[in-house]
Amino acid sequence: MQIKVETLSPVKKKINFEIPADRVTQEIDKAFEKIRKRAAIKGFRKGKAPLGFIEKHYNDVMAEDVFKTLVQDTYFRALTDEKIFPVSHPIIKGDDLKRGENFKYSATVEIFPEIDVKEYTGIELKKERYVPDTEVVERRLLEMRDGLAQLKPVGDDRAAATGDFVTFDFKGFVDGVPFEGGEAKDFVLELGSGRFIPGFEEQICGMKQGDEGEITVTFPGDYGKEELAGKEATFAVAVKEIKVKELPPLDDDLAKEFGEFESLDQVRAKLSELYEKQEKERIESDLRERLVKALIERNNIEVPEALVDKQLQIMLDATRKRLAYQRLTLEMMGMDEEKYKIQFRGTAATQVQGSLLLEAVAVKEGIKAEEKDLDEKISQIAGDSRESLDAVRKHYLSNENAKENMLAQIQEDKVIDLLLGSARVTEVAKDEI
Repeated sequence: MQIKVETLSPVKKKINFEIPADRVTQEIDKAFEKIRKRAAIKGFRKGKAPLGFIEKHYNDVMAEDVFKTLVQDTYFRALTDEKIFPVSHPIIKGDDLKRGENFKYSATVEIFPEIDVKEYTGIELKKERYVPDTEVVERRLLEMRDGLAQLKPVGDDRAAATGDFVTFDFKGFVDGVPFEGGEAKDFVLELGSGRFIPGFEEQICGMKQGDEGEITVTFPGDYGKEELAGKEATFAVAVKEIKVKELPPLDDDLAKEFGEFESLDQVRAKLSELYEKQEKERIESDLRERLVKALIERNNIEVPEALVDKQLQIMLDATRKRLAYQRLTLEMMGMDEEKYKIQFRGTAATQVQGSLLLEAVAVKEGIKAEEKDLDEKISQIAGDSRESLDAVRKHYLSNENAKENMLAQIQEDKVIDLLLGSARVTEVAKDEI
């Protein structure tokens, strides 16, 4: 057997195979004999049909069996012999199988790029300077008060206005025909929240309890359901109840409703502490992203599409999970899986580039995640999540995939710490980033 390896790109190789004619003929004969033994053909006892008849009527079955046998026997051996480590399934193309002729086929695979990472020390970076923001703290305090608000019914003569909570029934029609998902009973909507189709909430304003009417709106052109996008719809609505939000006084008594606080000043102090922690974490995360981006600019490597596809799927699954927690879907956000992957493919490719470069630095610098690092990380997670240490340890140590992902993250963090340690970082105002 002859094997020739072509390098199509830094991340793609094509392995060309040529299998001798005698081996091909041997496999064809064996395949036809197997088919003959198991084929149930009318007019012949099982296994007794003439070989010529079998070859005439079962050539496609033979070709599939022999092709599979020859590829399995040669492809994986070639990977070992040629030291090729694919990150994707092979794309296989082959000639027709014929007795007495050599069989040629090729397998194209993607591989990890060989990376000689350079210029990763002394990177110049700007870091956002942390600045306390009392306005954010006050807004958060008002949001907390809002969570303790009571909804009180208004009088029968009071018309609905922005900020009110309206309970109503509705049924939607397009071209006079009801559409799926266009009907609900006792639906509660805060007017002005922007949850409905543009123009809907504004037309509820002015209606009173017991009123019935029609509302006409047009679905946005990029609406998640294509059959409704850009269409004019009419909704029959019946207002059942209107409530107004009553807020409690912003005083020390309110502070006691939030837990172990005696005064609003204590609540503000805690909110300031949380805000500072969150902002500093965001600033550090942004700095890490700029570091990796700078590393990519100095080492712009090609990456396998298979790894980009895998990262895209991870991102998509995480987005779906995050939206589901908020009782939302991609479609409700005016997007589907195909649009998501088109929009975020560049982001996924950048993330793969960054991961491969950080791995290359780890190899070059001899950086590894040790068992003690794993123990420290598990203890940290247990502390942050308030779960028992034993439960967290069991999760990560009994799940090999979770453990490997954590070790990879620990190693990546170590590499970034090394790079930041040698970087020239300048703190600047947010608007200078």
